[in-house]
Amino acid sequence: MQKILFLFTAAVFLLCLTHAHAADEATDILLYFPFDEGKGNKAEDTGPHGFTGDIKNADWVEGVVGQALHFDNGSVNVDALKIDEPKEMTVEFWFKPDDKIEGGNRIDLLYRLTGGGRPHITFNRGGVLFGFYFATQGAELEALTQKIGFEPEWHYFVGTQDKSNAVMYINGEVDGEAKSGGAARMDFGTQGMSIAANQGNANFFNGMIDEFKIWSVALTAEEVTANMEKALAVNARGKVTTTWGRLKSQ
Repeated sequence: MQKILFLFTAAVFLLCLTHAHAADEATDILLYFPFDEGKGNKAEDTGPHGFTGDIKNADWVEGVVGQALHFDNGSVNVDALKIDEPKEMTVEFWFKPDDKIEGGNRIDLLYRLTGGGRPHITFNRGGVLFGFYFATQGAELEALTQKIGFEPEWHYFVGTQDKSNAVMYINGEVDGEAKSGGAARMDFGTQGMSIAANQGNANFFNGMIDEFKIWSVALTAEEVTANMEKALAVNARGKVTTTWGRLKSQ
């Protein structure tokens, strides 16, 4: 009887842990740019902190969900976030390059607005096609792609980091992994953030970006899949039946 009670208690404990880990958009999103304004030069954060991004050299276009931004040597710049550094982190967004990327000059999808540090998400760094470059308080680390090229179609990027591991997903599938060995370091709090460029004026990503989010938790593989499928279930008018074929042809 005691053994059965122990097993039952352990199962309940594990179940509670599972539910406690589930990401909650109401409490776990640090920043969310839907890029749905459709006009103007400001991107409004619909998360709890209400950040504002300054848009440079970008046009409003149809995205994966509602509107998106198309960059032409442009960026979205956000001043220092001035928030508590999360111990875990997820960066999530959709991107579509104007041309196939399979080498060439460095391109930054995400960087700091000022200074060095982590994280950043970069093409063509040090001979590596693509990587999620993250850090702990003691080390700067990287999760690197296995792909040999990125076609000019929509790609769904997710980079997660907890105290043990970092995982990079492309289109819902694991594309790179690395050990972290410590809590996340996120220098956006003190150095701001630049989307689609390095410090807002170099290494430009030319193409579209949509549904940009930063979470204070590391999403699970199941949550990554669920978020991707949720986006794929709606088109620019909010109707059902958007498919990969439609997204690739936009």
